[in-house]
Amino acid sequence: MNVFPYFYNMQKILLIGNLRQLPENIAELLQLNHYEVITAANGKDGIARAQEQHPDMILCEANMNGIDGSGVICTLRKDPLLENVPVILLADKYNARNFRAAMNLGADDYLISPFSNNDLLLTIENRLQRYQRPLAAATPAPAEDARQDLKAMIREFTENRNTVQLTPHETVYREGGNPRFLYYIREGKVKTVKTHEDGKDLVIGLYRKGDFFGYVAMLEDTPYKATAIVMEDAEIVLIPRKDAEEIFNSTPYLIKQFVRLLAQNVTEKEERLLGIAYDTLRKKVASALIHLRNKYQQQDSGDFTINITRDELAAVAGTATESLIRTLGDFKSEKLIAIRNGGITILDAARLEELAFH
Repeated sequence: MNVFPYFYNMQKILLIGNLRQLPENIAELLQLNHYEVITAANGKDGIARAQEQHPDMILCEANMNGIDGSGVICTLRKDPLLENVPVILLADKYNARNFRAAMNLGADDYLISPFSNNDLLLTIENRLQRYQRPLAAATPAPAEDARQDLKAMIREFTENRNTVQLTPHETVYREGGNPRFLYYIREGKVKTVKTHEDGKDLVIGLYRKGDFFGYVAMLEDTPYKATAIVMEDAEIVLIPRKDAEEIFNSTPYLIKQFVRLLAQNVTEKEERLLGIAYDTLRKKVASALIHLRNKYQQQDSGDFTINITRDELAAVAGTATESLIRTLGDFKSEKLIAIRNGGITILDAARLEELAFH
């Protein structure tokens, strides 16, 4: 029985790579669901077959000898006849760097084995539905129009939802819990924290008004990998997981924005964790201050001031509180910052950036 009864026009799917290594015989599965299947053993042959056959979709093994999945995408996106064909990469394990590179190049999806037959077929259906829009009649929206469309989507997504009012240090969700909501910050600030077995906290994410959070666990279908804690009085919109998944399935553009956010967050976390592991104490503290400024400063607001406890700032910097306090004292003496009533004001952003990035 065909899972998608309205696809009777034998849409053509190109399979690239040694897909027999994956858990299911994908070619047979697709043929049973009334897709025409063509195959290629490697990236070079796959590109040639795509140029000959003009498939409706491409499923490509991410890791191949020679031209890998990212190389296939890079080549196809330069071909005017193939640049809009959806490409789904299939991998046997998650690799943050490969995932980020593929999404930046224009992959439409990235499935990690093991995945179910139903997951694969639903992903194919959603991507094909998007591709079936008449491409000849489509004209790219200007960047400003695209931003306005995204803002309108977010408004529609978050309006008329239940909200919660939370105060500083209240917990939104805990590490290890199962995701029940997607969260949107209408007002306030939130951090995500991982706690080491020795009891020390490390801040791995910072969120502000207009940010979504909690989506990584939902997209990965895993328990939360960190605890979310309110930093200042916050109003948070609760979007039930079922509603979020239905909206994602019906609005591919929105899910693509979340995938881009995920890729950006992976990059940011990798860079910060490398800094925490290898940077000097002064560089860690300078990086934390610049990171907070970049995240929370309003445009044209002059010198940036943040009110944050020293324990919280130490958790952002990845250092001990006592070491942080000594370094802040040094920065104050050097007139890089001012400290008034507990708040920290950046006086010389250029010198702090030089410390942080050189």
